[in-house]
Amino acid sequence: MTPEGAEVLDRYRELRKHVEGVRAGVDTVRARIREQLAKFAELEVAARRAKARYQQVLPKHVAGNLDEQVAKAAKEELAKAEADLAESKALLQALETELPKLQGQVPNSANLEAARRAAWEAIWRDLKAQVPNEVAHVVARIYAALLAYQPDAPYSAALAALCPDPPSREDCRPLIEQLAGQYSIPL
Repeated sequence: MTPEGAEVLDRYRELRKHVEGVRAGVDTVRARIREQLAKFAELEVAARRAKARYQQVLPKHVAGNLDEQVAKAAKEELAKAEADLAESKALLQALETELPKLQGQVPNSANLEAARRAAWEAIWRDLKAQVPNEVAHVVARIYAALLAYQPDAPYSAALAALCPDPPSREDCRPLIEQLAGQYSIPL
């Protein structure tokens, strides 16, 4: 592998790692938003109940039919429920503000695809460089001989003479996975 090719592979690995990290962050924030929405709904119900209880206790306390401690406890319960609800709402707003920022950090999929293609081109060039120069000369000679007896033969017929049973697209999938492992790049 040439140094330029190795650099292309490194850029792709880094970009892919960055994308996966940012996407994981986005998924985490989304999960936290879902959790916070559920918690907020529960706290909303608790705050309504505390308010209803306080509204029931207050007239009885003012009329002198209820101990001051009971009224004070209901008031404290209402204050705590409202504070918990306000804190939950603030956290939910912060998460909802953070989500678009994280989503904006995900690189454009076209950039990731371009980096992926460049990495595979570098692999292709590396593999091609491993083919001895004599092979090209042999293929040219095969093609010349083929043209001598079959003037309308395509160049691919000369290649087919060297590889009469090329792999199908389905057969290439395991080879692609093997190459990705060999060159340490994600699929």
